[in-house]
Amino acid sequence: MTVGTGHRLMLVREQDAQHSGSGCCGRLGEAHTDLGGAADYAHSRAVMASIGVVYRRLERAAPGLEIDVVDPRNTIWLYPAVWRASRRAGRGVGASLRSLTRAGAAAAVVLDGEVLYSGVLPEPEVVVATIMAKLHASHAA
Repeated sequence: MTVGTGHRLMLVREQDAQHSGSGCCGRLGEAHTDLGGAADYAHSRAVMASIGVVYRRLERAAPGLEIDVVDPRNTIWLYPAVWRASRRAGRGVGASLRSLTRAGAAAAVVLDGEVLYSGVLPEPEVVVATIMAKLHASHAA
């Protein structure tokens, strides 16, 4: 059996659009503008890049794993998907509801409806190692 088969991972990244002063021609806070000291959203781009690293590593390490990368504003899709994954994994109503409260944060990692990280992510290597350990543990069970 291929590693990850039968499991679903949701990587909730930062928002895709930076709504204040951002666009195709520049970002609010670039050094060459009069507003050079304003927020440049580098932290958001760093989170998105980190999620990308996790995705690419797991795509290679666990080819059977179903991986969704989700914008946190897509709650119409996200919350029902977390609920279904959690219940399918055998988690109770209370545990599933607790997952819903944490799953919508920018920078969340949800494996089979269980929120592993929410709000702040460790280094991508730690996230990947945690997920792989859970996948191997469920395979051995």
